[in-house]
Amino acid sequence: MRRVNTLLALASWLALLWAASAQAQGRGKEIVVGLGAEPRTMLAVTIVDWTTNNMLEHIYDRLLDRDAKTLKPRPMLATGWKIVNDTTWEFALRQGVKFHNGEPFNAHSVKATLEYALDPATKSHYAASAYWKPVKEVQIVNDYTVRLVTEKPWPSLIDHASLTNSLMMPAKALKEQGAQALAQKPLGTGPFKFVEWKRDDRLVLERNPDYWQGPADVSRVTFRFIPEFSARLAALLSGEIDVMKDVPPHAIEAVDRSGRAKVRSTVSSRINYLALVTLKPGPMQDIRARRAMNHALDVDELIKQVLKGQATRMCGPLAPPNADFVQVECYKHDPVRAQALFREAGIDPGTLTLTLDTPSGRYPLDKDVSLAIAAQLQRLGIKVNVVVNEWGTHLDKIKNRNTGDLFFLGWGPALWGQGTMEPLFKADQTYASFGNNKVIDEKIARAVTIVDPKGRAAGYAELQKLVRDEAPWVFLWQQHDLYGVASHVDWTPRADEKVWMYEAKVTPR
Repeated sequence: MRRVNTLLALASWLALLWAASAQAQGRGKEIVVGLGAEPRTMLAVTIVDWTTNNMLEHIYDRLLDRDAKTLKPRPMLATGWKIVNDTTWEFALRQGVKFHNGEPFNAHSVKATLEYALDPATKSHYAASAYWKPVKEVQIVNDYTVRLVTEKPWPSLIDHASLTNSLMMPAKALKEQGAQALAQKPLGTGPFKFVEWKRDDRLVLERNPDYWQGPADVSRVTFRFIPEFSARLAALLSGEIDVMKDVPPHAIEAVDRSGRAKVRSTVSSRINYLALVTLKPGPMQDIRARRAMNHALDVDELIKQVLKGQATRMCGPLAPPNADFVQVECYKHDPVRAQALFREAGIDPGTLTLTLDTPSGRYPLDKDVSLAIAAQLQRLGIKVNVVVNEWGTHLDKIKNRNTGDLFFLGWGPALWGQGTMEPLFKADQTYASFGNNKVIDEKIARAVTIVDPKGRAAGYAELQKLVRDEAPWVFLWQQHDLYGVASHVDWTPRADEKVWMYEAKVTPR
């Protein structure tokens, strides 16, 4: 009987594999991308979340793009830009571009999009000071010229305009239909049109034949939401999906030898860190405890044992891809020093209990990393309760200051100083875990307004050393991105994490 049951189970598994393979054979030029989480909205300039915006930028175009290799800003919906004075930037806009409903893209689109983002009633993350809040006024010069007037000099404006902060929406549809209607059926100028969003399952997009850069080679893009790494890997190897985000390092050889897919990698601009929460009462409010945590954890061991070497250690808040990066001294793994610092803070590690919030499936082996962190701290007698969250829940807990004493998070693409320093080290920002430090607040406020490149670089260099000494995080690593890509798909990963299927080509099966 046991043999019969085994044979039946094997036959059932083979049938499922055959069905998945047959389904894959019939997909033609569709690409199915497996991600760890679903989007939180279909509306542009609403949520600061890579998972959401990575999918949205297939529907919406940015004001500016970034070169895939140099990561420098380049034209997209804006064909050029110039500085009028220290507080005014002028953009020339691309003509002949239409939204998916036929509405023309023009200066009114830019004005409506940014005013939506800045309106407190919309509760957009982009109204925060690190994003679009410095913009005082959007002036329409003519249909294809727009000026952004800022309260103070804001040299990072071009950087913001080249990321998902500037996904453009249709002015007329936004006014007449309202934001909620566009959240149900988004309208962009991008290479793919919205088809359907099945919650907890998939987002389906179809090729826009009238795209201004020419139609994509890919006829259809489906994003599948598969939180567990093992399930995502099985879907890749069975042919159920064509691109997998975050192949576990220990599975690289299995993917490469599968005959179905290969691992394609890039050193990402994204950083991963363990936040030591200071915005509510707790042991992490004491700087000695925070420094103790940095000495207690062996980051090199985590990289070696959990990530199999697929990460680059960080010693401060920025990594080398960031234009404003400077090297700062690493905290050394020193359990004796850690215990001494805890005692100076009046904390007995043997009786200390901490709560660590982590997502699962969003970043490379995020849950495994968090459990390994808990195990390392246990060596000092510290008990860590690891709380595993669904991705949306994790972000909400951070935003609402409901996490435990620690939380695991990634941040990126982290390409310039303000893009990391202001949103993560000022208490009033959406995802901050640290703040109310007058010295750091003042130096951030000054650095973001320095127009001279050398002076700005010096300001961010000083900030990195100050933040390193304040130890608001355990500084972990610069992420290495491992993608599983099916053999019939030609696509190259980018360091800025723009997983854009417009750049992919497919050999029909």
